[in-house]
Amino acid sequence: MIDQDRFEYMRARLKERVKPSRYMHSLGVSQTAEQLARIYGANENDAAVAGLLHDWDKALPASELKRIAKKHHLAPKTVRKSMPGVLHALTAPRSLRKEFPELSDEVLQAIERHTCGAADMSDLDMIVFIADIIEPGRTFADVAPLRAAVGQVDLDELFYMTYKSTLIYLLDADMSIHPDSLEVWNGIVSQRAQRMEARKPRVIVIE
Repeated sequence: MIDQDRFEYMRARLKERVKPSRYMHSLGVSQTAEQLARIYGANENDAAVAGLLHDWDKALPASELKRIAKKHHLAPKTVRKSMPGVLHALTAPRSLRKEFPELSDEVLQAIERHTCGAADMSDLDMIVFIADIIEPGRTFADVAPLRAAVGQVDLDELFYMTYKSTLIYLLDADMSIHPDSLEVWNGIVSQRAQRMEARKPRVIVIE
């Protein structure tokens, strides 16, 4: 549990570290993640902290992110070269563990997974991923349906919708996609199909 004084210290350190626009985005993600946690029954404190710190390593230049990722074997060469934008999520847990050793493994994992996701996303992981996309500062065309779905669909479905939206965005923009993202997407689709099948009404035939 991160108390209010410690949270304010984290916020002050983040403000010193990142650009003003990134700081405002991080505040938006923190607030949105806390709201999502309240709606979906997750730990609100963890969500607020993970949302606040998710872009901690965005302050580092691409060259430094590539160096850290290579040194610690955090990403293959193809990712380091063509997708440096995802590296901050992979390197941040190392930086944050040193800066704030009290952070839980669950919070650090949610931060690590906020760009590409994973096959076994926890509720906190999904909440931070979603909050990063739908926080109030986001203005892309497809964000409104995602915001409208909050509380109307379950968390797994909201994550499915959000992940799908991010993939469509990357494809439309002709941007590279992390090689693991297809595996993550296939897992999400498979799990969703299983959920849909389980919800089908059972037909009882009386002879």
